[in-house]
Amino acid sequence: MAGSILMCLAIGYGLDKWLGTKGLFTIVFIILGIIGGGVTVYRQIMKVLDPKEGRPSEAERDNGSG
Repeated sequence: MAGSILMCLAIGYGLDKWLGTKGLFTIVFIILGIIGGGVTVYRQIMKVLDPKEGRPSEAERDNGSG
C-alpha cells in the first residue's frame, strides 16, 4: 500500500513541477494511490480469509489422480 501511495505521489509531484501547477496533480494522484493501495490490501485479505481460493476442487483432484 505504501509503495502505491509513494509512486503516485512521485508522479503527481513530477506532473505539478512540469506543468507548473500548485499541488493539483499531487493531491489527485495521492488519492488514486490510496484507493489503489486499499484495493490491493482488500484483495490480499480476501485471499487469506478464503482458504478454498487457489486450490483445485474435489472433482479436479479426482480427475487428475486417476
